[in-house]
Amino acid sequence: MSLDVLQLNNGMLSIELSRFGGSILSGSHRGVPIFQPTPTGGLASLRHGAEASFPLVPFGNRLEGNTFTFSGNRFVLAPNAGDPFYLHGDGWLASWQVVSHNETEACLRYVHDAIPPSPYAYEALQHFSVEGGRLTVTLSVTNRSAFALPMGLGHHPFFPKTAGTRLIAKAGRFWTERAGHLPDQPGPIPDALDFERGNLVPRQWLNNAYEGWDGKALIEWQEHDLCLEIEAQPPFRHFMLYAPEDADLFCFEPMTHLPNGHHLPGFGGLSILEHGQSLVGTMTLSPRLLSEGR
Repeated sequence: MSLDVLQLNNGMLSIELSRFGGSILSGSHRGVPIFQPTPTGGLASLRHGAEASFPLVPFGNRLEGNTFTFSGNRFVLAPNAGDPFYLHGDGWLASWQVVSHNETEACLRYVHDAIPPSPYAYEALQHFSVEGGRLTVTLSVTNRSAFALPMGLGHHPFFPKTAGTRLIAKAGRFWTERAGHLPDQPGPIPDALDFERGNLVPRQWLNNAYEGWDGKALIEWQEHDLCLEIEAQPPFRHFMLYAPEDADLFCFEPMTHLPNGHHLPGFGGLSILEHGQSLVGTMTLSPRLLSEGR
């Protein structure tokens, strides 16, 4: 089998990975899909037609104006994905090296050299493992630039959205959206978009950041007797909720920082990494049948 596509399978979970974009192509629990593979314009979409999840590195979402200022220096990044703004980092548009792979584990590596005018040079690693009913993904980035830079991590999974899809996730604050799909203002979470006690995922357009997340979420698909527990360790303390209007998919995106963090106070949670320093985050996805209980 070509190492372009990697299979992980332990009899309960089946996960298909691609080194193109460092992406998850599909995943199922006892034969029932837990992702919604979707064309995105990422490298895996170009190679395979769709991807189910891709990594956000060296930071996620959009960079307003494609510029930022740090330590008195102004840096420029070129648009990279058909969007006016630099979008979702580089990892989803690059080929990753297969470091190791067996029936239940895989490790992928991506090294990015600074391409002027961008200052970002870094190494990213992803480790995937399936054990029992759990998929664990550990993502890291190490600054290889000669100077400190703001960096972050995230995941961009696509999930099925049915009429009865319910989400439980606790957060502290909500960001509205402004022109350019950029975050606007923080404030209280609207009732219809407050998922602390559980709420249906609405069929309206969604593209909003939540901060102060406790790192836990639960997605329920009553129609399929299936749910998915998501748990992300610090530094994942934010998430994006994205869905096209009336689409059969939505995205719950764990992130270490807010979108457009380069232009927010405190860099929106982006970590300032010196040369050689790393940022590491682990996320677990645990599907189970609702009828089985906890």
